[in-house]
Amino acid sequence: MKRFVVAALLAAGLGGGAANAATYPTFVLDTDASSISTNITGSICLSCSITGNFASGAQNFSWTPTSPTDSIFVNDFFVWDVSGFGGATFDVQVDLAFSDPDAASTSGSGSGFFKTFFGKFSGGGLWWTSTPSVTFAQGSVLDVVFEGPSVLGWGNSVETGATFTGAPISPVPLPSAGLLLLGALGGVGFAARRKRRAA
Repeated sequence: MKRFVVAALLAAGLGGGAANAATYPTFVLDTDASSISTNITGSICLSCSITGNFASGAQNFSWTPTSPTDSIFVNDFFVWDVSGFGGATFDVQVDLAFSDPDAASTSGSGSGFFKTFFGKFSGGGLWWTSTPSVTFAQGSVLDVVFEGPSVLGWGNSVETGATFTGAPISPVPLPSAGLLLLGALGGVGFAARRKRRAA
């Protein structure tokens, strides 16, 4: 009888450990549902424009952290293109939509300036005024920091990056210690009644 009780309690204890087990979610960016918008706010420029797009690092972004504080830097997340002759200031808004671990989105904004000589030589800077984090329904939170400032060189295009920092781990739904303990105690009670009847 004592052996049975000890075994039952050990089983309940092991179940409690399993109930607290955790997994690291995989974060997947949906670039089709995400967007980048730019707006010229002032210029001394002939036909100046700036456009932002998701570069190859964003197009294929899928990442699984290996610890609660893990992070990854994607250096080719955005690509910026300028055109015209002269200089301009601009605002930018980025909306990121994720498809996994469940549908969630976040936004970031910034401002900057650029100068360009018909796109042959260009320079400028970009500063983000807000850095987004995204909260998922299953409990994970992913912190996002966009890179800046950026400086253009020869040509009219430059890539900038983004850093994604680990998220709280999400619990795996396993049987709780409470349920196992109730089952173990029920077994002990049944064994005790059976012993009394046999006596």
